Amino acid sequence: MSRRDLRAIRRACADLLAGLDLPERLDLAALCEHLAAARGRPLHVVPVPMRASEPCGLWVATREADFIFYDETTTRAHREHIILHEIGHMICCHRGGGHLDEDTAAVFFPDIDPGLVRDMLARKDYSDEQEQQAEVMAYLLARRLGSAAPRHQGLAARIADSLDHSTG
Repeated sequence: MSRRDLRAIRRACADLLAGLDLPERLDLAALCEHLAAARGRPLHVVPVPMRASEPCGLWVATREADFIFYDETTTRAHREHIILHEIGHMICCHRGGGHLDEDTAAVFFPDIDPGLVRDMLARKDYSDEQEQQAEVMAYLLARRLGSAAPRHQGLAARIADSLDHSTG
């Protein structure tokens, strides 16, 4: 993906965010409440145990509600990023086209036949462009929430700065 493509994705994501009329003061809980109100349906954020071979998170839209599942064993910062990434898919109205295996379906809905869940959802995999959009949206939301990478000082700032430049 070119820099031009990434800039276009960032502009499109910023435009979508601008259309959400988010309040000035915002944390993750307030963001979820705002999105639930905007979508006219509850948004449930649910921790579940996941194996390393499973996705870290998943957004599931049913007729009655939205669900975001995330790995309950991960760190607070990673958990927030996972949730924001899944919210990114939601805001961008992504629809996956992949295969949800029965083992993974059983993790998310242990009381429902995994085959039925798989057939109903079958949305675990997204295109590379959709993943890029969700990542950019998660980044923009994190900045809005004030949860982007903390500012470093002194030696830590120089190390962080050198790492930032080495990947660009």
